[in-house]
Amino acid sequence: MITDSKGNKWYKGNLHTHTTSSDGAVSPGEAIKLYNGLGYDFVALTDHWHVNEPGEYNGTLILSGVEYDISVDGCYHVVGYGLERDPGLAKGAGPQQMIDAVRSAGGIATLAHPAWSLQRPDKMVQLKGVDCTEIYNSVSGFPFSARPYSGTLIDVATTMGFRAVLTAADDTHYYKEDVGRGIVYVKAAELTREAILEAILNGDVVPTNGPFIEWAVEDGYFVVRCPSGCRSVQFFTNNYYNPDTTTRGDCVREARFRIKSSDRFVRAEATDADGKTAYTQYYYNDPEKT
Repeated sequence: MITDSKGNKWYKGNLHTHTTSSDGAVSPGEAIKLYNGLGYDFVALTDHWHVNEPGEYNGTLILSGVEYDISVDGCYHVVGYGLERDPGLAKGAGPQQMIDAVRSAGGIATLAHPAWSLQRPDKMVQLKGVDCTEIYNSVSGFPFSARPYSGTLIDVATTMGFRAVLTAADDTHYYKEDVGRGIVYVKAAELTREAILEAILNGDVVPTNGPFIEWAVEDGYFVVRCPSGCRSVQFFTNNYYNPDTTTRGDCVREARFRIKSSDRFVRAEATDADGKTAYTQYYYNDPEKT
């Protein structure tokens, strides 16, 4: 748990974890103990087509979870966590059915690793009720696979009207380099299922594979603050070019981007000296489409 400059508590979590209940390398109990030992405040166990039970272990909140997948007319993986019951979904269900099932069971529906899945933005926009999507997914990167980063793809979809809270996740399978790299910090009033889910849906989430950052919109500027210092902050919008998208230095503590009338959205990425990156949420400068 991290306390920010305003005294808010940010709980550390992993929202995508596999165990021997599907294709993970360790048992649910072992997975929980491992993440607890790494200082995680909450973990969602999200095995393929297996709804795990919620619980608590030594101060770590365990969220119920599941991952549904289908490779028909594209590849779709939908992660659900915080479910109140088993949706009873049968294999063969399409992506919209997966999303609807998760939400009907009281869970949050996440479109997992869209770049790894080679998602098409035009199809992403057609999905209804997507709560979150992963901008970073550990196991999708080296040495296990490729395309861990989905930011560019999500930006393109966002220009077309897609809206989702950004998350990061380990998607842990091997329990090697895929552990502890896809982190979310969630600003919540307390460490409970209800508070964590509410905060995620509100977008009070810092997805990261390393540093913690803060951001705000102040006097027409999108402002990013890096408490531990970063080597660069990069801003992203729907525009092809802005002259002030990059701030660099040995120890950048703050970066500011002036929001122009043509910037329909803005987000940012802050990278530290170790090459690890934290991501802001989107700020939508288009009230009609929020």
